[in-house]
Amino acid sequence: MILSLLRAARRGETALEFAIVGALFVLMLLAPVEGGLMVWTASALQVAATETARCAGIGSCSNPQAFAAQVANTWIGPSAVSAADVTVANTTTCNKASGSFVTVTVTASIWSGAMLSPLFVPSQKASACFPL
Repeated sequence: MILSLLRAARRGETALEFAIVGALFVLMLLAPVEGGLMVWTASALQVAATETARCAGIGSCSNPQAFAAQVANTWIGPSAVSAADVTVANTTTCNKASGSFVTVTVTASIWSGAMLSPLFVPSQKASACFPL
């Protein structure tokens, strides 16, 4: 008797199917958006690193860390990168070339896969060098 009642009751079946399929559908919709934001951030960090390396190489900026943070925040958004996230160093090699170079590394963790992996938010890093 109870078994026949359970077979006949189908009121919550559609809601359960929608909960399963709907969650996967939302994930499939948001994954490309998150991927695009990650690519945008990587590109903006590379622009900031390249412009800062050139600025520091020719000596036209007095504070390269603040300059890199300003450029990155212009592209990514306010408060995305601080001066503490920027490393400027004089090096003797750049992409297997020897000489005297200034190397700039910019790191940010905004838009770095937080939606796809909420428990582990990796940071993105970009670096560039310019001859002195």
